[in-house]
Amino acid sequence: MDGVLLLDKPEGLTSADCVYKLRSILGTKRIGHCGTLDPLATGLLPVCIGEATKFSNYLLNQDKTYEVGIEFGLETNTGDITGEVVSRKDTFTLPSNLIQKLSIFEGKQKQLPPMFSAIKVNGRPLYYWARKGVYIFRNPREIEIKSINLIQNDQNSALIKVECSKGTYIRTLVESLGRNLNCYATVSSLRRISVGNSFIKEESCSLNESKTSILSKLLPCDALLEELKKVYINPEDTKKVRNGQSIDYNAHHKIKRLVRIYTDKELFIGLGEVTTDKLIPKRLLSTNGSL
Repeated sequence: MDGVLLLDKPEGLTSADCVYKLRSILGTKRIGHCGTLDPLATGLLPVCIGEATKFSNYLLNQDKTYEVGIEFGLETNTGDITGEVVSRKDTFTLPSNLIQKLSIFEGKQKQLPPMFSAIKVNGRPLYYWARKGVYIFRNPREIEIKSINLIQNDQNSALIKVECSKGTYIRTLVESLGRNLNCYATVSSLRRISVGNSFIKEESCSLNESKTSILSKLLPCDALLEELKKVYINPEDTKKVRNGQSIDYNAHHKIKRLVRIYTDKELFIGLGEVTTDKLIPKRLLSTNGSL
């Protein structure tokens, strides 16, 4: 039982809740999710099982796309509609050029993580301290909004589509938009529709399905690593790499690069780093695993 599931997370559950339920359904403990979704959020939650858990950290680095519902005229302590209202503006008019207003948020920028987030400080997530009324200093993080588009809107709400880098907090983005429009704003709905090259589609599964149905949608361990270049090696080099040894490799470039390693029979071995003249194994599948 090694591979990746594309779970369509339901509203109301934490990402950890989803992992606990899958462990119960599938009867295995070696399961981990890739990229936390808030309880309010729905949509694509990649879940690694067995040997695939070795690559979960690499999956976290991929870009993500969200459909975001926005309610204007209020701001909450959590940044979404589930929180307590801390600021309100009952009378306001959204600009006719809302699309242009959205575009100013595109590009690389610094973003301050919200207090209601899973970032750990002193062994506790920030939301733990926030619920106790303790304010913790946070350093801004560099993120990138690749694109932001308006799907629809009326006087009090909007639906937008956001493609962004890892570490982006959509709640913070929406708050910034509301303040820029001088009317406040909070997230009313959030749905993740893609992670890297993977999308919510037919191969996605739900927690309401049977074990047999879920396992029928299990993808290979390298399913979400398609953005990395493939490298094929011969049987002799395969033995060396599986033993953790570096091998000679002419990369034809001077930049270190993470790659997927395959045997000459196209079996996925794991991940390695290519330098100017070496292929260095980094994270490998167990030889008695899914190979």
